[in-house]
Amino acid sequence: MGMTSSNNAAEAVIRTANRTRRQAPFGAPYVFVLLVVDGDDASVVHRIVLPETVLGRGEESHFVIPDEQVSKVHCKIRVEGSVCTIVDPGSRNGTSVNGRRLAPNVAQRLRNLDEIEVGSHRLLLLSGRFRVQQKNGVV
Repeated sequence: MGMTSSNNAAEAVIRTANRTRRQAPFGAPYVFVLLVVDGDDASVVHRIVLPETVLGRGEESHFVIPDEQVSKVHCKIRVEGSVCTIVDPGSRNGTSVNGRRLAPNVAQRLRNLDEIEVGSHRLLLLSGRFRVQQKNGVV
């Protein structure tokens, strides 16, 4: 069916075909996805499902990149509502967005189709918003 309207996306509830209710996915109605376009695992897709996602080669990373050029905690992607930012906490080889190297510990806003370089890997950020339907089916 649809999703009920709510001022707070975290309170949004999805109505399923059998009319049960379940919690809306993280970030609803916004969705953020990282697509690996160059690297060992090209074409892998990672949906961002946490307020802060750690990219790196360490065990504490949510998105593990097995690359010696990548630090254990290489960069962090943060999501708050419709805004997605990236921070490099001072990685050894740095992080670039659209060919520009990030300054350490300075957040940069990410936009749809931004290209992120981490070690020898290139990632593409895909973002969008899905429609939220009212109870009566009107968008």
